[in-house]
Amino acid sequence: MLKKVSSMNKLNLWVNNLVRLLMHLEQFTVNKTPHLYEEVMSMEVEGFDDDLLCSVFDYLVGRESKAKAFLAKSTKHRKIWLQKFSQG
Repeated sequence: MLKKVSSMNKLNLWVNNLVRLLMHLEQFTVNKTPHLYEEVMSMEVEGFDDDLLCSVFDYLVGRESKAKAFLAKSTKHRKIWLQKFSQG
């Protein structure tokens, strides 16, 4: 019986951690997606085409740490990142 309770506790802990992770991801998506979109699309004035920027947005929106890194970069460093991204 003790083993069963221990296994249930581990399962509950795992489920709780998963729920917290999903809530965190949802919060990022809800709160940051419009800002990310604006920042990515603002690079059009730097000479990047709309198709590339849409692909970059789609890529970043599902990768929180990469999106945060992109947002933290200066315009100069965003341009370097976008050039590398466009080369595959």
